[in-house]
Amino acid sequence: MLHRRAGDGLVVVGQPAHALVAGALARAWAEPFAPRDAVRLAAEQHDVGWTEWELAPELDAATGLPYAFDDLPVPRRLALWAGAGERLLPQSRYAALLVSLHGTLLVERFPPPPEHAALAAAFLAHERGFQETLRESLAVDPVELARNRELVFTWDALSLVLVHGVSRPQTVAGFGLSADGPRVRVAPWPFREPELAVSFEGRVLGETFTDEGAMRAALDAAPWVVVELALRPPR
Repeated sequence: MLHRRAGDGLVVVGQPAHALVAGALARAWAEPFAPRDAVRLAAEQHDVGWTEWELAPELDAATGLPYAFDDLPVPRRLALWAGAGERLLPQSRYAALLVSLHGTLLVERFPPPPEHAALAAAFLAHERGFQETLRESLAVDPVELARNRELVFTWDALSLVLVHGVSRPQTVAGFGLSADGPRVRVAPWPFREPELAVSFEGRVLGETFTDEGAMRAALDAAPWVVVELALRPPR
């Protein structure tokens, strides 16, 4: 779950909704990649492991809000990432492979604290075994696969910042993002069209909680909003 500040309230956005934005970026990407449909599916579903958690999120006692994804304790995050790729096997082996690779890439680039090293090692061992089986089954080009893994990472990173909200100029995965009124400027411009509109849904929470059941009930009753973003190239 992601937290987006909006006026005096907070819009909470599910991880799968953020992934949908990553998929929209993939569909609009100018630079060609292949296999196109499978890579786009991986971008749209890279957080498929979070779906059940999002239906009953846990309360972060430190904030009184549903856990933001990056504050969720490491063991829970690893458990949610584990097996995410396998959930896509009924749709696409290649997309399943990419989703698994995305999970291991995140652990490799952002290793957890030493006290969770054993859990991380077990996670990596399981996922790498799954990946090796699919590599053999698909006979994939390793160079192309590595490039596609980086693309999914890029779309994920861009989507995270866009969903959180661009409040200051920043560089994300090699791209500069800055707010320009209701628009977000992206430099260099990576999309086919001269402007890109993306949207996602979230729910508005106006209070904090001490009880998880009360938080979940409030979330179920919270009003839904659609956040629309207009992306444009630099001036």
